[in-house]
Amino acid sequence: MAFSGALTITDLDDFLTPSQACIIPVRGAKTEKTDGPTEIHIDANNQYYEVSTYPSGDAGPSGTSKALEKAEINLNDCLACSGCITSTESMLITLQSHKEVLDFIAHAAKHSDHCTSDHTPRTPILSISPQTLASLSAHYSALTGKPPLPLRTLLRRIRRFMGEEKRGGWRVWDTTFSRHIALQESVKEFEERRDKRDKGKARDVGAGVPEPGPLPMLASACPGWVCYAEKAQGDLLPLLSASRSPQAVMGALAKSWFANRLDKTPDQVYHVTAMPCYDKKLEASRSDFYSSVYSTRETDCVLTTGELDLLLQDLGFNPWETAPGEEEEPTTDVTQVGCSPWPEMIQHAGSSSGSYLQTLISAIAASHPNPTRLETREIRGSSDNVEFLLEDAVTGQVIFKGAKCYGFRNLQNLVRKVGKETGISKTGRAGASKLSAAIAARRRKARTNASATSTPGTPGTPGDSDAEMVSQKEDKKLDFVEVMACPGGCVNGGGQMKPVSAAAKVNGNGSAKGGESMDVDEEGYPRPMADDGVERAPPASAVEEGMRWSTKEWVGKVEEIYWSGLPTPPASPPLPAEGSLAAKSDDLSKADEVARDILEETIGGDAVKRWELLRTRFRRVEGDVLGQGGVSHEAVKW
Repeated sequence: MAFSGALTITDLDDFLTPSQACIIPVRGAKTEKTDGPTEIHIDANNQYYEVSTYPSGDAGPSGTSKALEKAEINLNDCLACSGCITSTESMLITLQSHKEVLDFIAHAAKHSDHCTSDHTPRTPILSISPQTLASLSAHYSALTGKPPLPLRTLLRRIRRFMGEEKRGGWRVWDTTFSRHIALQESVKEFEERRDKRDKGKARDVGAGVPEPGPLPMLASACPGWVCYAEKAQGDLLPLLSASRSPQAVMGALAKSWFANRLDKTPDQVYHVTAMPCYDKKLEASRSDFYSSVYSTRETDCVLTTGELDLLLQDLGFNPWETAPGEEEEPTTDVTQVGCSPWPEMIQHAGSSSGSYLQTLISAIAASHPNPTRLETREIRGSSDNVEFLLEDAVTGQVIFKGAKCYGFRNLQNLVRKVGKETGISKTGRAGASKLSAAIAARRRKARTNASATSTPGTPGTPGDSDAEMVSQKEDKKLDFVEVMACPGGCVNGGGQMKPVSAAAKVNGNGSAKGGESMDVDEEGYPRPMADDGVERAPPASAVEEGMRWSTKEWVGKVEEIYWSGLPTPPASPPLPAEGSLAAKSDDLSKADEVARDILEETIGGDAVKRWELLRTRFRRVEGDVLGQGGVSHEAVKW
């Protein structure tokens, strides 16, 4: 099992066994007190019993026994504890797996003819992220040597396959529409925060709605980053965007809008998502995404890309089998199994990790009165650490400064930088001393070679010298950061498909490349293994920085499929190849209209309902050891 970089690639060495790390007291159910002495006995089935041991001369009952309940630590306990970050969670999240979905399908098939007033079958929904589709397409292509499947084609083939009655009649959607709503809400939240900073007070967002936080706003769609921030960087929590992630928005749509359309309650809908990382399981378990009224989560089960592949294998899915009518647009009638009530596979220009930064830049450029110019510059030559400066092309003023920060090493530098800019003392302690003037000057000199792109027909910036311009850009504080824990972003998530070994490559009919048949395991690898099973350390030159479970070549292939697999020509991040920063495609305009109608139907004009549907909260998790005595997480070596 592989987690995001924020949870494993750290200097904390925090991957401890539960016996070492877990500090939560394990408590069983309260039991009635007994008058006499008792002992704990274990039977042949490992069941624990409390047995009374009255002396033979006493009048008490002789040899009475009572079965004891097993005390459990669940995932919510782990999310509320900072005794560890990884290990106990790693055991608990395995409970959310493809086997749970297989059990649901088997149970639904068994009770399909027993619908009564007391038992209503749950309507299943499978929401698949575009990063998952890209990884599966790359995997299927690498196994067979065939060209990668377009993402929309793969989505519709899975929809047709899972929608068959014998498998439960699943609704299968992608999460790009919920991402569209999440991006809209993220822009809205940023504007609220900016108004509060610039005008000294927040715009009127309605009674009962929490006040907007400060700037810079840090994206919160990555649960690995959120988990780390809550447990190790609690002072940064006000900076985290309160907007829900695409998975959380889809959960809200499935359990509220969709359930209401079918005259069902939220607990009568079974919602499963397929995501590129394991940490999304932690996100789905948050209390904000649980309905105490109906005792159900908005997302009942989260599968990683690898687990979805195992599920499809167990069910006999063939990705190369053409689905009837796969070139036709699906119906929008939600009562039909093959429906798609909103636009599917919507393209958002920017990054393969949600396009949060590019969407915000486009919105700011669209509202600015003058033409704009976007300048990008890589920090230390890393494509995972990039600054974006949006300038007024007439005056040269920097109107927005953002950054893309992927991978935990860059994330730690971001924490120090934000702490320095905002004056957050805790993050300031974690960092090293200030850079010397010589180092800072050398960086400024290097950054003058940054690339810049203007909107068509705009003049260059008159006036200021290069040195003055660089100084102005350096002094400008960050406004927004797109943060992801994994190097390379979501396409390199810990739950994605791994690079296919040469021995595992087979033809479409399941035979080896040379035509020789072979046995493969559930992940497609040959059995028996060709080697002795002993893992040997690779030479230092073969280890790629930040690639714990993948390779840069494989991630690049998935990234390419992510963009080329969409129905329209891809937009090379961070800018469209042609046209204005503010340009909007017909697909996005249609998505805007559908989103507006759905939100109007679901919440009307109620600001509080909108906040609860599209926003969330973050909570500092104080450690029993690290939070005391001024010791920071960064200063501790376990």
